[in-house]
Amino acid sequence: MDIVTIDFETFYDKDYSLSKITTEEYVRSDLFETIGVSVKVNEDPGVWYSGSDVDGFLNGLDYSDKAILCHHTAFDGAILAWNYNIKPKFWLDTLSMARPKHNATVGGSLKMLALHYGVGEKGTEVIDAKGKRRKDFTPAELRAYGNYCINDGGICKKLFNKLAQGFPVSELMVIDQTIRMYTEPVLELNRSRLEKHLSEVQAKKRELLAGLGGGEEATKVLMSNVKFAELLERLGAEVPMKLNKKEEWKPAFAKTDQGLLDLLEHDNPDVVTAVTARMGVKSTIEETRTQRLIDVSKRGPLPIMLNYYGAHTGRFSGGDKLNLQNLPVRQGNAIRSAITAPEGHKVVACDSSQIEARILAFIAKQHDLVEAFRQGEDVYSDFASDIYGFKVDRKNNPDHWDHGFVGKTCILGLGYGMGPP
Repeated sequence: MDIVTIDFETFYDKDYSLSKITTEEYVRSDLFETIGVSVKVNEDPGVWYSGSDVDGFLNGLDYSDKAILCHHTAFDGAILAWNYNIKPKFWLDTLSMARPKHNATVGGSLKMLALHYGVGEKGTEVIDAKGKRRKDFTPAELRAYGNYCINDGGICKKLFNKLAQGFPVSELMVIDQTIRMYTEPVLELNRSRLEKHLSEVQAKKRELLAGLGGGEEATKVLMSNVKFAELLERLGAEVPMKLNKKEEWKPAFAKTDQGLLDLLEHDNPDVVTAVTARMGVKSTIEETRTQRLIDVSKRGPLPIMLNYYGAHTGRFSGGDKLNLQNLPVRQGNAIRSAITAPEGHKVVACDSSQIEARILAFIAKQHDLVEAFRQGEDVYSDFASDIYGFKVDRKNNPDHWDHGFVGKTCILGLGYGMGPP
């Protein structure tokens, strides 16, 4: 199969850039413009095109039997699929391929990976292109930009040749499917349902703040450690604690305290609203997530961006400021129900029960734990019982839920080598 390496150079400025907005919003924006593109077939020299018929240039090749290679293929692939209707037989992505080995050390930038593997050096012409439309480039500047783009394509292909050595074909297939979920979106969004949900979430937030007395009274509750701790307890949340320098336990209410941040994902939306207000954040995660989906719905189907090997454990991480792996269930499934299938298709929700803990136990040859999972035992409560010194039963005793969660955290974390801080 021929490998076609493609790299785009596109218009960007201070506010319209991938550092400020999502890839989906960037590519689908009316501001989008292709300055030029380089195409390299196998090991042939790259070819640069900058002109009025990018579509004709790119579609001069038949991609039905070819693989397209890019660095950060979700970006270049989205441009190819959404703007030029190009959907190859196979997608390849050096950014995804590099993550398992280099995410925590070298990083994922083409510049740093090129230096690490000694396959070339990136230029700096892209810096000078900020805020410039194609018409603003002189012929000499376009030639220089073209050489920069061709060089990037060459580096990408050399990097692929290095990374491909020993890389499992089965994992390349996973990467292809991951990219395809983004570049060839199918799922649709029910905007009216999302707008109704957003209105309800915002009303609930106003109601909670009003219940605290509104204005100065609400501020007093939110800013006082004692009163805020009492509020969390009334709402059914466990107050996060930390040791201070005097080795005394105090509420963990600083904006950077993980315990407080964890409450932003609490099952009770009132807890989320209270913590958000305490932190001085204007919108809850639920509001932000819902508004982002509403905005996407105005531009087209929902692209699913997941980062292959995005977490150090090997799990996917969410991309495009939206993690569709952790849509809330216990707070109600308004967002889930707003994600719909096109006519003639169905959406099926599934979850591999305790998959990480089960596989970890199997790999570690901890046969007693594997058997406990097989028998349907509540292994998280069992582990928590050892920690707390009393019988924890999170399934039947609501007061034990937090204890059971600690047991779950320990089983998963220790499996990945977690130790004392």
